[in-house]
Amino acid sequence: MTDAVTFAAEFNDALRAHGVHAGMRRTQTLAETLRVFPPQSTGDLYWRARVSMLPDIDDLAAFGAAFVAYVGGDADAMARLAAQVDAGPPPRDAPKRETLPPSPSERKADDAQARRAPVQFIAASADEEFRNRSFDHINETERAAMLRLIARVRVAAEYRSTRRRRADRTGDRFDFRSSLRAATRTAGEIVDRRSTRRKQRLRPLVFFIDVSGSMAPFARALLQYARVNVVARAGVHAFVFATRLTDVTPLLKHASDDVLMNAIGTLAPDYGGGTRIGAALRTFNDRFAQRGIARGGTVVIVSDGWERDDPADVRAEMERLRRLARRIVWVNPQKRHAAYEPLAGGMAAALPYLDAFVSGHSVRTLDDVADAIEGTHR
Repeated sequence: MTDAVTFAAEFNDALRAHGVHAGMRRTQTLAETLRVFPPQSTGDLYWRARVSMLPDIDDLAAFGAAFVAYVGGDADAMARLAAQVDAGPPPRDAPKRETLPPSPSERKADDAQARRAPVQFIAASADEEFRNRSFDHINETERAAMLRLIARVRVAAEYRSTRRRRADRTGDRFDFRSSLRAATRTAGEIVDRRSTRRKQRLRPLVFFIDVSGSMAPFARALLQYARVNVVARAGVHAFVFATRLTDVTPLLKHASDDVLMNAIGTLAPDYGGGTRIGAALRTFNDRFAQRGIARGGTVVIVSDGWERDDPADVRAEMERLRRLARRIVWVNPQKRHAAYEPLAGGMAAALPYLDAFVSGHSVRTLDDVADAIEGTHR
């Protein structure tokens, strides 16, 4: 397939030829959708295009004809696609329900209880249940639902003001030179009062994720959270470590979740091994932090704090990192327990250098992680 922008523009032309007027805003939405979520099949492409470009349900038949005409393909595939178009979107699975009381229409007319009490449905929301469940209590059959929820978690972003300024009608500084230039067109009268505001730039964000044996039940979910941030915004880097440090930023940008864990297992052969936090931090400080990856930004360390080596190494490297990073956030899933105390050697050594200490053990607590990155966590 051509690149996303070209496809969206040409498909908009095909829709217009079939009498469907989607407009430029929908075209831009389709291009961005295809860039962030590349389709894996013709069916995927159809649904992404339909959600983004269909202006009215009455245009569905013309939309389907335009899609088949533009995308092309063999006759059998197009016949299956046409059937899918006619059938509409696949039905969603109904939420699982516990035993429900009968509805009023199913009760007998002389049922006094039906006349007195409203019907109460005890159907629990599966999404809400997954949001609160700890990652280590989710089995393989439930993992896909969990990953879908993580993909919708708010992306953290913190901005800083740069020295450069840009034109802004509601800016905080009067732009004298620009206003005078505009006055040359109004006989010297300053009619158009112009102002400027400082440009905003995203601060760097670094994920530093422990994939040792003790963190294995949480590693996949927290890697997925890092992946959401890497894909959604600029200036994000991700590293994994057990006994050594591995940069997984390019992998998170391009690999789907189906192949992500196998690829990380190959890229980081120490996955599931012991924990050397101090050594991994030293490698990061020596090879990456000095190049500006973490300078003035936020570092998110995901670990339970168990250290195989001397905890003094962790203390020394955290002190170095503290001088470079604006904010350090530590995510420890063990903090979810009410009786937890940071007694593990690496955790105790790092604690004085942290700006925020959160659990991040479930989808709901990932909001706390985002708040900590932005500096709003209490």
